[in-house]
Amino acid sequence: MTLRDARALVNAFHSAGVAYVFGLPGSQNVELFEALRASPLETVVSCNEMGAAFMANGYNRASGRVAGVATIPGPGITWAMTGITEAWLDSAALIHVTRQRKVAPGAAYQLQSIDQEAMLRPVTKAVLGADGATPDQIAYVATQLAQSGEPGPVTVQIDAPSSTADYPEPIPLDDGKVSEIRALLAGSKRVVVMAGQGAAGASEAVTQLVELLEAAAVSTTSGRGVVPEDHPRSLGYEMAGTEAGPLNDLISSADLVLALGCKFSHNGSRGFGLVIPPEKLIHIDASAPVIGANYPARIGLVARCEEAVPSLLAQLEPKSGWAADELEAWRSRGRAASWPDEPEPVLAGRVSAADLLSGLRATLPRDAIVVTDSGRHQMLVRRWFPVLAERGLIVPSNLQSMGFAIPAAIGARLAAPQRRVVAVLGDGSLLMSGFELLTAKKLAIDLTVIVINDGAYGLIKAEQFADYGVSSGTELATPHLGSLADALGINFVRIERGDPAGQFAAALALRGVTLVEVPAREARAMHLARAKARLRRLLRRGR
Repeated sequence: MTLRDARALVNAFHSAGVAYVFGLPGSQNVELFEALRASPLETVVSCNEMGAAFMANGYNRASGRVAGVATIPGPGITWAMTGITEAWLDSAALIHVTRQRKVAPGAAYQLQSIDQEAMLRPVTKAVLGADGATPDQIAYVATQLAQSGEPGPVTVQIDAPSSTADYPEPIPLDDGKVSEIRALLAGSKRVVVMAGQGAAGASEAVTQLVELLEAAAVSTTSGRGVVPEDHPRSLGYEMAGTEAGPLNDLISSADLVLALGCKFSHNGSRGFGLVIPPEKLIHIDASAPVIGANYPARIGLVARCEEAVPSLLAQLEPKSGWAADELEAWRSRGRAASWPDEPEPVLAGRVSAADLLSGLRATLPRDAIVVTDSGRHQMLVRRWFPVLAERGLIVPSNLQSMGFAIPAAIGARLAAPQRRVVAVLGDGSLLMSGFELLTAKKLAIDLTVIVINDGAYGLIKAEQFADYGVSSGTELATPHLGSLADALGINFVRIERGDPAGQFAAALALRGVTLVEVPAREARAMHLARAKARLRRLLRRGR
């Protein structure tokens, strides 16, 4: 690729709506980075390519806009693979730009030569070749494909032979199906509205629909906040909890279930434990393959929620539905039973997770974005932190990658500079991507990173204790976080016993990057569970 070609491609992607590119320069993409330097695109150099892909994921899920990821071939791609795969399973649109390493005839073991297309095809919507296509053509096809239908990653190989891929053309709204759905909604007394990530751009309309129908609202993890969780019609618990019983009972009591932008993945259906009779389900999603993939529907409508929901509202009249006391009873039952009754860690000396996260909620604006990693801290956030705005909670949904939170929070902060962004993670996650704090510092953004520090892979340790009474391989050599913050040149706050809200408020008032440590220890109940597991093991041995 010549510099002239690189400039043309970069400008084409800018014209197609790409504003940010995350990645690393290397010997094989120097022309691309020179073109980026002189372009209107913002370039963010991450610590590694996995972090770059996580940043693009967070950027897309905070805004709905596509972001770019630039890597060299070979090790750049293998580093990025976890982040690209996370985007694939999370339905996050990104454009991955790389090169294809030329293999000299008869030269075995070529430097950085791997079958990268074979690696990428299963976890991308397409692997496109740019050589021979005009820059405008490749940029248009790549961005449209990444964002259409079920969003996801698309790879563009600069030096590969030109290739094309079909992307779904906009499908006109099926007015006949819309009328049929509207009639079913009007004739149903008890409607359950399920909001997924695909409804994140239609929060106002979805909330209005819930109010008009006097429906009960639940969500997937990624759909939380589409209907604010302090709304009287929100049940305040998600479809991705661990206990399906209460939600299944709610569905059993309902006349109709309206699923908006839900793909009913493993984590969006309580491990496929949801029971939804097909005759009750109306499923609206932008991706045709999603509809009926796991849950057959009475009516499936292929449409973006931003278009479909206002059309449903257009001719619907207000009607009576679930009574307020009915919803309160379901809300109480769901909160009590949606999560396992297992010991939670003691935080900041002697503070419960519920009190700590209540304190965090009290200090944050309604539209704040919380980004978590994979681990026990994520379960605590999902259980105890109400989400009050669309796109207000971003987690590694369907791959559950560790190391996700900090880079994804950086991407979210760049995508939504008007919103407060907070990352919540464990010390194990910090060890995987903590140096991306330097990236945040270099960008001069305000970012609060809360680390729940228990010196272990806490979730795995708890599972080991519960099953075997001992743990193995879970203890961490976590550095002194205050010293780490000093070395990185960022702010540091340690949450101590007392008033979590006041301490969080002080941390959030600091400008720049702030590392907040929340010390954690096991509750007495955990030690009791450990002793019981050991006793069970001894008894089994004695048989």
